[in-house]
Amino acid sequence: MAQNLTNTYQIAKMVFDTLGHKEDMILDIDEVKLPIFRKHLSEMIKRQQSSFKYATRVIGNKVKIFRIQ
Repeated sequence: MAQNLTNTYQIAKMVFDTLGHKEDMILDIDEVKLPIFRKHLSEMIKRQQSSFKYATRVIGNKVKIFRIQ
């Protein structure tokens, strides 16, 4: 099993479990780790067979994530 050295899996799990429709959240994720975070989130969506869709925007050194569906 792979080790989660970037801590992005836990953040993606928290976003998937808590973010409601048309809600947003500001996360403290490095821009370098953003692709890994997006991959974790998309894998959770596929695994749960969910119809959730998210948008992410980099704002300074933080990431804003918004659930659009």
